[in-house]
Amino acid sequence: MKARNRVSSGIAVLMIGSLIILPSCGFMDWMKETFGGGKSATTTQMPNASINDGSAILVTMDGKPLISKNMLEAEKKKLLESNPQMEAMLALMDENQLNRNLVDGMASREIIRAYVDKKKIQDSDKYKKDLEMAMNQVQDLLNTRYFMEDFQAEVTDAEIQAFYSENKDSIPNLLLSRGGVQSVGVPFTNDKAASDFMAKVKEAKNNVAAAAKAANLSDKLKDFNLVNAESLGIEPELRDKIVAIKATPSLHAFKVGKETWVVAATRKESPKYRDLDSVKAEIKQLLEKDKTMKVVETEVARLKGEYNVEIIEDQFAAPADNPRAVQAAAEAKADAVKQAVAQKTEKKAPVKAPTATA
Repeated sequence: MKARNRVSSGIAVLMIGSLIILPSCGFMDWMKETFGGGKSATTTQMPNASINDGSAILVTMDGKPLISKNMLEAEKKKLLESNPQMEAMLALMDENQLNRNLVDGMASREIIRAYVDKKKIQDSDKYKKDLEMAMNQVQDLLNTRYFMEDFQAEVTDAEIQAFYSENKDSIPNLLLSRGGVQSVGVPFTNDKAASDFMAKVKEAKNNVAAAAKAANLSDKLKDFNLVNAESLGIEPELRDKIVAIKATPSLHAFKVGKETWVVAATRKESPKYRDLDSVKAEIKQLLEKDKTMKVVETEVARLKGEYNVEIIEDQFAAPADNPRAVQAAAEAKADAVKQAVAQKTEKKAPVKAPTATA
């Protein structure tokens, strides 16, 4: 029960944060009036019409209704629509506790609104500047969203299959096991010793451990487990030779540097992947986003020509490559020299003696 309450509390904090931060009805109305040419809103508080909806009053301020049951349900619905991932979390929460926590968040938002309104903070130049900046950012986000929706790319099943086949070895989410060659080996400093040991291994029916024990070489026996192209803790050259083994079980002698390794490969395991159906939706979303971005880039480039957009490249060139910058620098240097000479001349000019008067 305690664990459940801790989870519920954590989700509630997240949702309350969203209530305070996410745009509310008043904020969106302000946007519509601002960009739609209507008169500016004078307050960000909830309209009274929403409070008098006939449902139970949950919160009051100064004795007046502030939040109703219907307003809570509407806020909850709006929050879940903008955060679908939260819906699955709600199963972990007690509904009454959830509603209580959400009302806390709504009340906190209204308290902040009332404070800002009472202090006339929204009338300050800084507030207006920040609000204008925020509105411009919101509008740019919406512009980009709707622009991209006009060029949403379609992804076919064939493209999804091709991506899966080409990337299943490199994307961790697709790869369950890299597989490899199950093998053990013993190193030797000369070829004859390695050859003699191989003969003993064959006599032991390819049981390397038994042959190593009989030859007092158990301390040199190395169990590589499954060796694949990504294996660590093994000499890369030896790793690659083991990975290249085709048939198992089999016995091999590999020359690596100054050593000769006698290696027994017992089995070969193929890589294991998540099946395509389990990751198809994720791959489709990834490809759609990638294709859409490419289409958008192409369309922006086309519109740049249609709208006669020209970037003055001289403004971004290095001084040595920019004739205007070079000329301006030369003129500035010449002016500085003239000023320095003039100042030096003034300092050296003789001081005239005062003229006597009768």
